[in-house]
Amino acid sequence: MARIIIPRRIVPKGLLRNVEFSLANAGMPFSGLEWISIWLVVSTVLFGLVTFIFNLFIGLAAFIVGIAAMIMIPTMRADKRKAQIEDSLPDALHHMAVAVRTGLVLESVIQEISEAEYGPLSEEYARITLEIRKGRPLKEALLAFAKRTRSKDIQRIMRLILEGVEAGGPIADVLDEVSDNMRAIKMIKRERKSATSQQISFLAMASLFAGPFVMGVVGGLPDVMEAVAGGMADLPLEEIKEVVRALTFYVFAQAVAAGLMMGVTMYGDFKKGFKFAIPMGIFAIVVYTFIKKIMPSMVTMF
Repeated sequence: MARIIIPRRIVPKGLLRNVEFSLANAGMPFSGLEWISIWLVVSTVLFGLVTFIFNLFIGLAAFIVGIAAMIMIPTMRADKRKAQIEDSLPDALHHMAVAVRTGLVLESVIQEISEAEYGPLSEEYARITLEIRKGRPLKEALLAFAKRTRSKDIQRIMRLILEGVEAGGPIADVLDEVSDNMRAIKMIKRERKSATSQQISFLAMASLFAGPFVMGVVGGLPDVMEAVAGGMADLPLEEIKEVVRALTFYVFAQAVAAGLMMGVTMYGDFKKGFKFAIPMGIFAIVVYTFIKKIMPSMVTMF
């Protein structure tokens, strides 16, 4: 699969750059062009199969889901890695403060953290150590690390550390203060998630179960009417079925919108809701299709 390559000139440069950046942050062993090529092939095959089994509209939706997965999978893995780094950083900063007090210089302390068990953070510190050995200034290496994580908190923390280093103050005290500050930020984020859990639960239940269930019942009505009438009544069933097909898009769009709202509620940023939006849209379509299929048989049974 990794050998499937499309011409570079047909891929927008902005898309290619963002995908490569996300893949690098996620630690995935693909180039941007390889990853885009693989998912274009997968999305095209998925479009053909779904269109053959269902219809063109659902096939287009499947193609869009495939393209969205191409972007979201590395983004979600990068976000997970970023969260692991943020969780490990307060302990690592305290470790650094203790090491500095023993007389080690900051470069040696960074190397010590790279050899410790801090998961992705140790990997990033190993990269910083390698860059310093190649001649890159410590400031640039730390700022590059912060930029790679795409974390505003980590970028702020690195700037505070560098300001302390440049000011010539007690760097160990700076590291301890920054560590405590980051722990406080994590506690605030946990409290925010806890405070918004009720709203999140309502959005999830409404978009994943209640909405698709009601729309599935409505979507099954033409088949019920056809079964009850037995072809004797002059009903515009084809016109009704066309309207019902549009419900598929409505169910998907409602779930995606709910996912974006969850991002705003939990993180204050709708972009973070994209990691919920696509999976929720797919799950809602599955529930809607299931209810729509069993609705006629349940009605005729009773």
